[in-house]
Amino acid sequence: MFQYLPVEMALHSPYFDCGRTFGLRVLRVENGQDEEVMLLPDVSTDFSFVLHLADIFTRKQLDPIHLLDVIEDSI
Repeated sequence: MFQYLPVEMALHSPYFDCGRTFGLRVLRVENGQDEEVMLLPDVSTDFSFVLHLADIFTRKQLDPIHLLDVIEDSI
């Protein structure tokens, strides 16, 4: 089973003030063990958007191989 979680990260850019951004952490959960499969930083600065994506991807069991394409289509 895949579990998607939002993660907060610091945004550092020469073009913007320092702020925060949110990414997705992907875990594979098997036999009570969590293994990090992927960490995708800087999906959005909108926490509720990233939380919503994490919920949908976990419920629908999106395979992480498709994650970048789905994120691109969602933005």
